[in-house]
This record gives sequence, structure tokens and C-alpha cells, in this order.
Amino acid sequence: MNSPKTGRNWVNLLLMFLVVINIVGDVGNIAFWDAVPSSRESLMGGWVASFVGAENALTAGTIILAIVAIIYVVSTLGLPKKRKWAPLLIIAISIANRALAVFLYAFNEAFFRWFAWTIILLIVAFLDFRKISTSR
Repeated sequence: MNSPKTGRNWVNLLLMFLVVINIVGDVGNIAFWDAVPSSRESLMGGWVASFVGAENALTAGTIILAIVAIIYVVSTLGLPKKRKWAPLLIIAISIANRALAVFLYAFNEAFFRWFAWTIILLIVAFLDFRKISTSR
């Protein structure tokens, strides 16, 4: 009897690649905010500054983005092992991150680029979850 050929899950590999890019982007954004004061406009113009004050907006934004990056790192640990929770965690943190961004940051062209990126991440994470779920 022939056993089914178990090929690579290219969707899973693509998702790992996208999540690593996302982590690098989040950490890079924190570094950019720190290095280039003019890049903090989205923090100062958003609600984060009205909640915590302009002097604390950088700290609050950094903490939020660092937590998001850490959750993406945790999800990356489950992706190579094809754990069902890993793409679900990516979906959850991506939705939470975009929902928070609506309230915390000022709208600009970068906001809409990150929104498009999030849609791509959500689609690939859902496809990976579905593939993992049906292969077991």
C-alpha cells in the first residue's frame, strides 16, 4: 500500500517568513522611533498621547509594540512544529494590533500599508491553520 506523500507545507514556511519580517519590522519601528524624533508623529497625533501625555507616548508605544513582537515570537516557536495554536495566535495578535492601532495612532499612509500587510498575514495564517487542521 502506498503511503501519502508528505510534502512541505509551503504556506507554513511562507507564514514563518512573514512573521519574522513582521517581528523585524516591529523592532525596527521601535528603534526608528527612538532614533528619529520626527517619526513619532503617529504617536503624538494619536490617542496614545492624549491618554498618557505627549512625554510618555514614546514609552507607551514602545511597550505596546514590544509586547506585540514578543507574542509574534512565541507564535513563531509553534509554527515549525505545525501547532494549531500558532497560526491562531498570529490571527489574534494581528487583529488586536490593528484594533489598538485605530485608537492609539494617528492615521497616515503608513497606517494603511500596515493594514494591508495585516490582511495578508491573516489570510496566510488562516490558510496555514486550515492546512494543519486537515492534515492531522
